[in-house]
Amino acid sequence: MGSEVSECVVRNATLKDLERIVEIERGSFKYPYPATVFISELFLYPELFLVVECGGLVKGYITGFTATNNCCHVASIAVDPDSRGRGLGKKLLTFFEDRCLKFGIKCVELEVSVKNTRALSVYKKLGYKIVKILPNYYPDSDAYLMRKEFE
Repeated sequence: MGSEVSECVVRNATLKDLERIVEIERGSFKYPYPATVFISELFLYPELFLVVECGGLVKGYITGFTATNNCCHVASIAVDPDSRGRGLGKKLLTFFEDRCLKFGIKCVELEVSVKNTRALSVYKKLGYKIVKILPNYYPDSDAYLMRKEFE
């Protein structure tokens, strides 16, 4: 299946990565963000737009922003469908959290479909707690707003 996770590196996303990021997004979500969203994120919050690269190929990404409540907010996170189940999403989210901590941020928030049991399991293992249900957040489901508070 390619490189081991330990050999994969997390780095800042660049414009050169956008085509691959959009490809991963489209392969991951029923209602994907358009490329323009990622271009905006790259220019507005470059320090919070990361990719994980294995063997020279981008296998996943995470992007987010700082919110007014002194939390970082994950706008989108996805791993290439062929590379899931290897810990790459966890690696990306952990690096994202470390970046937020360096900025003095006190928590990380994200939304996740109530149907996405795989992601929910990962988030709970990493210490995220459900804050509230967001009715009709997605066209086909409700979402949970989840938060992880830093010590």
